[in-house]
Amino acid sequence: MDGKSYQKSISKAYPTKLLNDITEFILLAGIGAAGVLLHAYLRIPLKLPGHNGIIYMALLFSGRLISNKKFASSYSSIGAAFMLLIPLGFKDPFITVTYLFPGFIVDLLYNDISFFRKNIFFTALICGLAYMSIPITRMAITLITGFPYGSFINGFLFPVFTHFIFGFIGGLIPSGIKMFHKKKDN
Repeated sequence: MDGKSYQKSISKAYPTKLLNDITEFILLAGIGAAGVLLHAYLRIPLKLPGHNGIIYMALLFSGRLISNKKFASSYSSIGAAFMLLIPLGFKDPFITVTYLFPGFIVDLLYNDISFFRKNIFFTALICGLAYMSIPITRMAITLITGFPYGSFINGFLFPVFTHFIFGFIGGLIPSGIKMFHKKKDN
């Protein structure tokens, strides 16, 4: 033994894999953070609850599609939640909690139910259901804490429906791009 490291005894892939994993986590968390920043600074006066879901879910699901990580959308949601810890002008004290759920739901449905991955409609359905979790979480927060949400002035059903529609459209965008890209390559 001369103290030198030999290639047989050292894993060549480990340092590179660890660096790739860290880089991929930062990229995915950055995608979620970018979605929150766009929501904070891109004010579109549609006056419809959940209209930012198109951009947010398009970014979140794009991260899911480009990554091989099983929890890619969850990483993006964690990045969004951490970005929401910075004061960005949101008046909702529970916004960090509500933005965690869409990524977890996307990962749960996308990873565990394989037929969702095979059809563009089903992948968009995943995004619609995931983004719909925001008003459902807000309903629970309202019932538990009494915190008032302006989107519930006319009832709970309309915000749930609009969040689903905007999340669905947001899911169609990256799914459609992926499908178009696959057809173009063939």
